[in-house]
Amino acid sequence: MAAPASSSVPPTQTGPARWVAEIWIDPEWYRLQQAPEQLPSPGQPIITGLRKPRMVIGRTSGKTHPDLDCLTDTGVSRQQAALTTDGIRWFVEDLGSSNGTYVGRVDQPLPIEPIARRTELGYHDRIYVGSWTRIVVRPALAQETEL
Repeated sequence: MAAPASSSVPPTQTGPARWVAEIWIDPEWYRLQQAPEQLPSPGQPIITGLRKPRMVIGRTSGKTHPDLDCLTDTGVSRQQAALTTDGIRWFVEDLGSSNGTYVGRVDQPLPIEPIARRTELGYHDRIYVGSWTRIVVRPALAQETEL
């Protein structure tokens, strides 16, 4: 009897989170977008543990509840982008959003062109969506493993 084929998708993580996403309100991104909405007061990020191999970035609306909720940023689509992992690296891919998904390095100017395909995230990369949202994917700190 043949052994079952192995899946290349890592399973949902049930233990401590090894990776987190920080969701920030970014005033610089807001200025670049020239959004009509008023910028909320920037503060500390929302930090969410990345426990599934695919996490949808979006905005809650009706029955749509994304894994990473950009809350009141109306420039974010309900299903804006997907974060995926192969167990080692993280990737982001736009899901046909209205305003695009952008990736830029922390030490470079803000991006002006949206990504056109699945993009691997490096250590210094940031994801920009909507009118003011910046997302940072990074290894979890010891105190964040239960998020």
